[in-house]
Amino acid sequence: MPPRLVFLVALLTLVGCRSNHEGAVKLTVSYTGFKPGCIRVAVKDAAGAGETRTTELAGKGEATGGTVTVAAFREAGWSATLALTAEAFETECGQGTRVSTASGTVTVDKGAVAETELALAATDGDRDGYVSRAQGGTDCDDTRAEAYPGASELCNGQDENCNAVKDEGFELGALCDASNGCKGAWVCGAQGARACEVRPDQWRLDADGDGKGSKLAPSKSSCTQPAGYVPNDLDCDDTNPRRYTGAPELCNAQDDDCDNTVDNGLDVGVTCTGENGCGGKRACVSDGGVVCNHPPRTVLYPDNDQDLRGKTDAGVASCEPTLPGHVADAGDCDDTRPNVYAGAPELCDEQDNDCDGTRDESFTLDAGCDPGLGCSGVTACAADGGTQCAYVTPPSNYYPDDDLDQHGKTDAGVLTCMAPPGSILAAGDCNDGNPFTHADAQELCDLEDNDCDGTKDGVGVCPTDGGTWASQTTGTDNWRSVSLWGDGGVWVAGGTNGLRLRLPGQTTFQDLDGQCTGQWYGSWVDPRTGTVVLGGTNTVIASRTPEAASCTPGTAATDTDVRGTFGLPLTDGGTEVHVVGLSRSDVDDGRLLWWNGTQGYSDPSPAVAPIWDVHGSSRDMLLAVGGYDTNDSSGSGARIYRFKSAQNDWQTESVQSLSGVVDDRLRGVWVVSPTLAYAVGESSAFLLWNGTEWSPRAGPASENLLSVVAFGKNSVYVTTGSGKVYRYDGSTWSVMPGLSTGNALNDIAGTSPGDLWVVGDNGKILHWPR
Repeated sequence: MPPRLVFLVALLTLVGCRSNHEGAVKLTVSYTGFKPGCIRVAVKDAAGAGETRTTELAGKGEATGGTVTVAAFREAGWSATLALTAEAFETECGQGTRVSTASGTVTVDKGAVAETELALAATDGDRDGYVSRAQGGTDCDDTRAEAYPGASELCNGQDENCNAVKDEGFELGALCDASNGCKGAWVCGAQGARACEVRPDQWRLDADGDGKGSKLAPSKSSCTQPAGYVPNDLDCDDTNPRRYTGAPELCNAQDDDCDNTVDNGLDVGVTCTGENGCGGKRACVSDGGVVCNHPPRTVLYPDNDQDLRGKTDAGVASCEPTLPGHVADAGDCDDTRPNVYAGAPELCDEQDNDCDGTRDESFTLDAGCDPGLGCSGVTACAADGGTQCAYVTPPSNYYPDDDLDQHGKTDAGVLTCMAPPGSILAAGDCNDGNPFTHADAQELCDLEDNDCDGTKDGVGVCPTDGGTWASQTTGTDNWRSVSLWGDGGVWVAGGTNGLRLRLPGQTTFQDLDGQCTGQWYGSWVDPRTGTVVLGGTNTVIASRTPEAASCTPGTAATDTDVRGTFGLPLTDGGTEVHVVGLSRSDVDDGRLLWWNGTQGYSDPSPAVAPIWDVHGSSRDMLLAVGGYDTNDSSGSGARIYRFKSAQNDWQTESVQSLSGVVDDRLRGVWVVSPTLAYAVGESSAFLLWNGTEWSPRAGPASENLLSVVAFGKNSVYVTTGSGKVYRYDGSTWSVMPGLSTGNALNDIAGTSPGDLWVVGDNGKILHWPR
């Protein structure tokens, strides 16, 4: 025997005498609020094999609680799961009243010792060893230690031995001979004894002959007993010889002992344990006694499938007329399925419902059919017992993913076998117009609920004073363009020879003024190298790497003032740069030029309006915007042009013909995808491209919009000539907090709604959030 088992056997009472070859349980039984007279512990196989093993032992510890420990061995043939039960009795096991039960299961591996606990609880408030009747015990007064079943009765107006009779055996109110030779009555004296007392006017009429005088009848004074009178006034009902003070309280809905309480001390309605251990409620019977009223023991059968037929060979005796999960009717041949029992209607469910040995009689199955939703199917059993056209491959919920964040709009799923365009299987997007907002997104400081948990800008995401703009303003010249690359790299260009660089991982800008000569309006940074390409007045391009000491100048373009620059990285490692602007010789003409390292600049045919910005996602989705100044007599109206990649030329989008398009210039454009782009401009101009057509939408009122960046249809940001940044959530415009520059903000860029850069006049460089 292993040493550990020797230790167990040496200390514990054994449930049965078995070896540890099959495994054992160390069971600790705790009890609180009382100390049981006897504890009975039982162990059996939870699967029903073999017989139940029991042992009985006395409670240990204090009157308020304690513990006992028992070792139980698993027998050969039992499963690994044992069912344990502990029962506590007030006095002797099986004879005294059971006041608490606890049960549980434990897994015992072969040859191992498992440990578990069972907890018992009851209330013995006066610590006399008896549990209150309210807790299922027999103590009639759990506030006094001298009151319990079998206690010695005292003469004190109370019931000590819990038989519902007060002061029995003391003959209270009966005649006695007083020391002065007169007749008196026995009364309770000091320390629970009785005394013979003579009182004036002690004689009272005893009309019902019960030896107790009426409380209401006139009294008489006499040394001797008048006929028909007794020396006490203990009768509250002198017409009923069974009602008087000290009379046995009967269970009859009357105040028999004249204490103004009906059926007191009988605990009517209190939980009790009756014959065969069946629980019930204390109730009155016709002779005035009290019984534990409980239903007779019945045999019930488990009905696991709830078809009102129980498993025939699994009946259990029950103290209740009903038992959860059991019924009185047997006859179920398969108690795991509610539609299977003798005589049941046969259903199409691949089961022998009526227990006749044949499945699914009279049903035709596996025939080809059309279940809908673009799926193929065959006839099969249906849930209602008939047949249905079942899917060969079940349909799935597809969710629209407009913002391409690989999370579909949760409340817009479509069940189908054929995925709709732009839909995916994964849901979890609470804002399908913002790719930075879905169930798996990281919370940003962007005034949005990014992770869809119902809270915007979670704890610790924004600064303690809330999201606002951090100023890194430098100089007093006008910054006109900002470009981002890598993890935190920023280029800012503008003014006269103005250039600033913040390297990835840094927090401050390097002053590179004068290294790139020109009046800069546009910039684009190559995401592969961090090299910035600049465009400005009478200059096509200049470039500078982050590590270089100076710029590489480009070739001056004839008759061109550049206003926007955008590049497309090529697969061969090169770059295709597009520059847009306006003619220096004719303010009514625009310029659209490009260069890929081998092919030179070209002007569009026919001529275009002055161009202010260019942006795209590929050669096939490249847009330029501009238009004519309404104060210029040579023309008016907004213009958008699209690059024709096959011809290396541009074509007009003809937005000026759309109703609601302003007669002012467009100043900024941003392409999110081939099916989503925005153009903004003067007089609150705000246009949307949906992959098919342009349409004007309401922009911020009374503002000239100078630049735009968008992450999705519900996440758009614009800057204004009045020095504001507006955020669009797909339905409403709101001003971003923390700005009071008053200077025009000329450009905006961002890697996410939680990382925005804005530049403008008078040296303004701002970052969201601070």
